[in-house]
Order: sequence, then structure tokens, then C-alpha cells
Amino acid sequence: MTPAEYSQLSLPTLSHPARSLYYLHLRRQADPQGYVLINYPVLGRSLAVEDPHCIGGFSYQVTANQLTSLLRELIDVGLLRDNNSAQPANYHGCRLCLPLVPQTGTMLPLAATSHSMQTDWRPSENFADLAKLCGLADSHFAEEELGEFIAYWLGRPEVYATQHQWMLKFIKKLKARRYVRQTPNTSVPIGFQQVPPDPQALPGQPSERALQMIDEARRLNEPSESGLPHHER
Repeated sequence: MTPAEYSQLSLPTLSHPARSLYYLHLRRQADPQGYVLINYPVLGRSLAVEDPHCIGGFSYQVTANQLTSLLRELIDVGLLRDNNSAQPANYHGCRLCLPLVPQTGTMLPLAATSHSMQTDWRPSENFADLAKLCGLADSHFAEEELGEFIAYWLGRPEVYATQHQWMLKFIKKLKARRYVRQTPNTSVPIGFQQVPPDPQALPGQPSERALQMIDEARRLNEPSESGLPHHER
């Protein structure tokens, strides 16, 4: 946001819905030249607030006339500009200009904008480097792991995050699946250690190491000739 935009958005005459409409939606949808195509149904859904007490209901919605009023508020304070000489009855289908956005040919990249999870989401090219910074040495993942992650967050469409934040969430999920907390012992330091699966262990059966620990515990609890367990002698 530029200082000029902030100054106009801070005007007390501008309503809060108009501020939200501009900053959270119109500015994000603007093309590199600073223009946005107005689509009333899309903007209406963007501003709607679901009612947590009524399934499928909304606690706040805007009509087409209200959208027109909000857009005119933004035009009046100079945040939007309609290049047409005649004022239309509504702005659906119009291409409006955002004159205070720097006209450098580059807008805020998609990766830096917040969005809900999408079915075609994938980590960016720098995922491996980010994973190493977070302590995940092996950043490779199975499609099943990615699909499970996407499916989980698709069920929470109210959560918005940037591409970077989504990757951090995915890394955290992978670390939780691959690492376990080790208990203190004489050979392994306290910390998070990657535990490879035991190839000899059958599904649902204790591993060889677990069986050895069970046998050792039984031996220590067996009574000796003195009648006491070995660990109490």
C-alpha cells in the first residue's frame, strides 16, 4: 500500500465496507496496469459474511445497489477512477482504474497474497531450501501426503494464508509425520530424531527392538534365588 492510498483509506468519511472492498479485493484483483474488471457477483460473495448460527446463512450481505454506492465512495475519494464520461447506473462489467497504485508494470505477486487452499495447490520451487531452514533435511513428499494436506485445508475455506505460509504449514505436517520425540538414554541425545521403519516388523506387530525391550523388562522382574527381582538385589 502506498502512502497516498493509506491517506485516502483513513478518511473518516469512507465506510469500513468500502475500505475492505478496495484493499482486500479490488487491489488484489488489479492487473499490472492498475485496472480491475468489476464483477458484482464475485464482489458480493467476497464481502458476504457467513452466519455461524445458521447453516448456509449470512450475517452480512450487500445488494447490487449497495455495491454501486461503495464503488462511488471509492471514486469520490480518488481511490478508483471511471474513465467513462457518463456515470453508469451500476459498474458491473466496467473496467475501473486504481490511480494511486504505482504504474510500474508490476503488482503484488500472487505468492505474497493470502488465499484459501485450492485443489491444485503445490509448493513453490524454493520449498526444499525453506524445508532445510525449518529443520527438514529431506523435503521429498508423496502425492498422498500432499493430497491429505490439501484435503484437510479444503474443509477450512475460512483460513487464508500466503504461499509462503502454506508451505510452512506443509513442512510442519511432514515433520510431524516423520519425526518422533526421543526419550533420554545413554546413546541417543534428547531431541527430535528421524525414526526409520523396521523392515522386519509386520503390520500391527511390535518391532524387533520393542520385543528386545519387553524381554529385558521381563528378565529384570524375574525373582532370583534370594526371592527378589534382579533390579532390587
